[in-house]
Amino acid sequence: MEITRETVEHYAKLASLEFEPAEADAMARDLGTILDYVNKISELDLSDVEATCQVLGELQPVREDACAPSLGSESALANAPDRESDHFLVPKVISR
Repeated sequence: MEITRETVEHYAKLASLEFEPAEADAMARDLGTILDYVNKISELDLSDVEATCQVLGELQPVREDACAPSLGSESALANAPDRESDHFLVPKVISR
């Protein structure tokens, strides 16, 4: 499947991303290469390969879910650069 600059620009717009024309061309080439590899894999006969859902064998042990004392809000907010009541204030990082 061929990925064109127009395709990259379309999806970039949907994702609120901006690329220079040269970057969009490079992205189109890179995505085309990735899709070529995916198509190559789809040509393999994997009918004898068992589906894998856990690569580590047994499930990993998890700690017991137990109640424990938590950090109070005053301690948690002691070094916060900006706060309001019992909340951290963070600057806006996404613009529209």
